[in-house]
Amino acid sequence: MSASYQKSVISNQKDFERPKTLWFSMVIWKYISFLLFFFLITPSAASFFERRAEGWHWYQDSLSESEVKKEETTQRKETQTPTQQIEAQRKEIETKLHAAIVEPTRENVTAYIITQKALMDQSQRFSESWQRVIMTTPTLDETLTHPVDQSARHVYYDEQAKDFSKHMKGLSQEYGLFFFFRKNCAYCHNFAPIVKRFAQKYGWSVLPISLDGGTLPEFPNARRDNGMAERLQITHVPALIGLHSKTGKLLPLAYGMVSESEIERRIEMLTKLADKILNKASTGDQK
Repeated sequence: MSASYQKSVISNQKDFERPKTLWFSMVIWKYISFLLFFFLITPSAASFFERRAEGWHWYQDSLSESEVKKEETTQRKETQTPTQQIEAQRKEIETKLHAAIVEPTRENVTAYIITQKALMDQSQRFSESWQRVIMTTPTLDETLTHPVDQSARHVYYDEQAKDFSKHMKGLSQEYGLFFFFRKNCAYCHNFAPIVKRFAQKYGWSVLPISLDGGTLPEFPNARRDNGMAERLQITHVPALIGLHSKTGKLLPLAYGMVSESEIERRIEMLTKLADKILNKASTGDQK
């Protein structure tokens, strides 16, 4: 083999091995780069895997914010008076209601419903607590004196009627009635039986006075007006006036036709007022 041929073979062999050397160098560099990158990130990676499972990061962050807001709300409530808390609730529900009305999106309406439901639940808890206190404290139970049960109410009304009847009969010892009428008055004819029934029921005395000299079936012995109607300024009939026998105090019970229960109601109201006036006057005299 000639020297020139050998030189040519060696040259070709070097040219063939040069790319292999270059490729090998690139592989080595990539490997070294990977090791450097791995060692750089190893501490943070290790700390992540060593921690407990935390779920999705965005969920964990959102939950933390919710807890923080809840804690802030609790702390704010603890520093507020009950009146301030109720005022804050009222403003909150009004704000959300107005937002839902002006812009009735699903989010606004949902927010208002949730706030309203929370307020209703709070009211329900108060109502239940109220009932427990009433049930265990008879002195605070108003239904013992004013029952709401249907069976008990019948007994209550019967007792009230007895007390009222006794009271009205007692007033008959102090008061009397003037009944002014005219014979040709249709309302007088229809009102006369009511006045007579009331008088007989409670023992009140009635003095019937006819403005035209006529009589009524219920009051055949009526007296003719001798100027009393003018003194009492009676311009409309029928008219029913109560008179306190000792003081001469007049109680205008009816101008026109009214029911028996209305006569009772007016007597009850006006006699209480008259008693207050008398008591006040007698107290002033003593002073």
